Amino acid sequence: MSDKTREDVEILGVNHTLAIDPDSLNEAGVVWAPAVRALAAAVAPIVVAEAEARRSSSAVASSSSAVDSSTDRAPTTRILELGAGTGALGIALACAVPDVRVTLTDLDRVVPLLRTNADETRGAGKLARGSELRVAELAWSRDTVLGLDDGGGVDRRDGRARWDVVLGCEILYWGGWDVFADDTRGPLLEACVAACEAGGGAEWGAEWGAASSPPTLVALAFTVRDKARESGYVAGDFGEKFWLRRLDADASRRETDEAETRRMDAEARARIEAAEEGDLLVLGAVAKKSAAGARMASAGVGASVGSSGGEGGRGTAESDRQRA
Repeated sequence: MSDKTREDVEILGVNHTLAIDPDSLNEAGVVWAPAVRALAAAVAPIVVAEAEARRSSSAVASSSSAVDSSTDRAPTTRILELGAGTGALGIALACAVPDVRVTLTDLDRVVPLLRTNADETRGAGKLARGSELRVAELAWSRDTVLGLDDGGGVDRRDGRARWDVVLGCEILYWGGWDVFADDTRGPLLEACVAACEAGGGAEWGAEWGAASSPPTLVALAFTVRDKARESGYVAGDFGEKFWLRRLDADASRRETDEAETRRMDAEARARIEAAEEGDLLVLGAVAKKSAAGARMASAGVGASVGSSGGEGGRGTAESDRQRA
C-alpha cells in the first residue's frame, strides 16, 4: 500500500491489512513477513494435529462418562506470543486455525499498535471458529510470565493452566540496536523457561489425552545477522535448557521417543552450525526438564523435576525489549 501506516500481507492464505509504525517503534512497528510466514506455516499444522488428538481423546473420555459428547470442538489451544510487535504472527494463526486462544504481548509502548490490529481483526469477523485474540503488556521475566493468565481467567501460578505454544519471531536482540541498549537474550530465556514450567501438562514422553497435553512447544524464527551472537545463543545458553528441532524440515506432531528427540536436536544443531548470515532459521524447542521427568517416570522414579527459574539476564520494563 502507499499508506506507510498500513501494510498488506498474506499469511496462511488469509489477507491482512495491518497497522504499522516504523517511525515511532522502529523494528517493533514493522511486519517481518518472511519470518512470520515461515513460522506460521510451521506451527499451524502442529496445532491442528494436536487439536485433533485432543478432540479424539475427549470424545473417548466423554463416551465413557456422563459428559455431553455432542460437540466435536477440540479443547482450546493456548498460544503466547512474545515480542509480538504488529501482532502479524499471532493474528494470522487465530484467523487460520480454529479453537486457539492467542495472547499477543509486548512492551507498553507497543501495546497500542497490537491492540489496534487485534481489534480490527475481530471487528472484521476474520477470526477462525472458536478462536480468540487478546493483548497484554509484558516485559520479559519469570515472574511476569508466571503472573500472566491466558485470558481464561486462571492465574498461571496455581498450576491449573499453561501455554501450549510460545512464539518468538525475530526477537533475538542485544545491545547496539536502535530501539534499545540492553541485551535481551537472557530475559528471553528466562521468559521461555517460565512459560514452559507453568501448569500441569504431561511431561515430555508421557502419554497425554483429554486431561493433559504435550509439553509446551517454543517456536522461534530468526534471521542470522550475527552468527556468533544469535546462532551461538540458540545452540548455547538456550540449548542448555531446551531440546531443539528444525520446524522447517518436518512440521509434524511432536515425537515422544527420547532417541528421536536427541536425533532431532543434533539435526537442528547441525543446521545452526551450517547457517550463514542472512539465513532464516525456524526452530522448535521443548524444555529439557520435561524430558528428564518423563525418563524418571518411565523408570518408576517418583521425583518431580523442579524449575530453573531465574536463569538468564535480569531486565527492567524498558530493557526487556521484544519484537516480532
